Amino acid sequence: MSMNRAWLFIGLGALVVIAAFALYSYLALERMPPPRIEVLPSSYDFGVIPYRAVEKSFTVRNAGGSPLKIMGISTSCGCTRAELEREELLPGEETELLVTFDPNLMEEHLTGRIYRVVYIKSNDPERPEVEIELWATLEEGDEG
Repeated sequence: MSMNRAWLFIGLGALVVIAAFALYSYLALERMPPPRIEVLPSSYDFGVIPYRAVEKSFTVRNAGGSPLKIMGISTSCGCTRAELEREELLPGEETELLVTFDPNLMEEHLTGRIYRVVYIKSNDPERPEVEIELWATLEEGDEG
């Protein structure tokens, strides 16, 4: 009978140790700083451009203390495309976002000042959606 009691105490002791470790781990995770997205530059002006595709590279960085997950990227127009190298960044890591603006893909032939936006959704609790503003001035001329 005393042997069974000993195993019971050992089992209960092990459960207490496991529960304490699980609680400590949970509390430690709660104290970790959240992910924080940074995009550089935050906007860009292509300037005066001919009716041709242009590209610009942006840097997406995790300036927070937890992994940053990019949940989605969209644009305000089908004439703008955004491609990300990596969708998950550990604290301090960065990746390239390549944005292409092609006026030939617009539904209408427009000239003059154009404004477009790239939207980045992430798990950053402070900024769940970041916008990159883009401008260009399209000049008359050959489409290509």
